[in-house]
Amino acid sequence: MSLRGRALGTKPLRKGEGVSYGYTHRAPHDTTVALVTGGYAQGVVRSLGNAVTVSIDGRRHRIVGRVAMDVSVVDVDHAAVTRGAEVVFFGDPSLAEWTDATGWTAAEIVAAVGVRADRRVAP
Repeated sequence: MSLRGRALGTKPLRKGEGVSYGYTHRAPHDTTVALVTGGYAQGVVRSLGNAVTVSIDGRRHRIVGRVAMDVSVVDVDHAAVTRGAEVVFFGDPSLAEWTDATGWTAAEIVAAVGVRADRRVAP
């Protein structure tokens, strides 16, 4: 089982600039962030902001700032992330990272994956 989204685009984030509601993350240095599909309406638990990583093109990147309803912000450093690139929230990286960060069980997290998430059976 996995939860996946897509990169909507990237933008530079300068040292000291904040992202998302309340600016709970401020860039410690110049970097690049990606806006990705997948927010709390799809089961990306709000408390995962600033706490877990996602995989984009086989590289791990941290979710930064507060998770919004339908999107998350990911610090991709200076990696080239193309619009539409697949983002893996869990599957690889594993769900264990989410259980550690939230204190929830795997069953609780899987149950939180909302009805707005696209569900498919792998071939």
